[in-house]
Amino acid sequence: MVPWFLAINESDLDDGEKKPLLLEGTKMLLVRQESSFYALSNICPHMNCPLSKGILDEYVIQCLCHDWRFDIRNGEFLDAKEIKIDSYETKVTDGKVYVNIEK
Repeated sequence: MVPWFLAINESDLDDGEKKPLLLEGTKMLLVRQESSFYALSNICPHMNCPLSKGILDEYVIQCLCHDWRFDIRNGEFLDAKEIKIDSYETKVTDGKVYVNIEK
């Protein structure tokens, strides 16, 4: 069974917005972009800076600490493809956003 956890109500996040969450002890960032939801680690692997403080530009979140850029769709570091942060599957059911915290 997939461990889906309620994150927020769909209406609580507008397109282009991001929200830090703590789900089952996991620090993650939930982003809504073009009506889709993306969940990824809220911790930049470089210096553990919170990505929630970063700049969102379409599907890229840029860490404010040292400008590392990640694709919100898959957690891939854009300057070195071998580096990734965790990303999590999301779904919307009955106006609620759920995140699968399994990696």
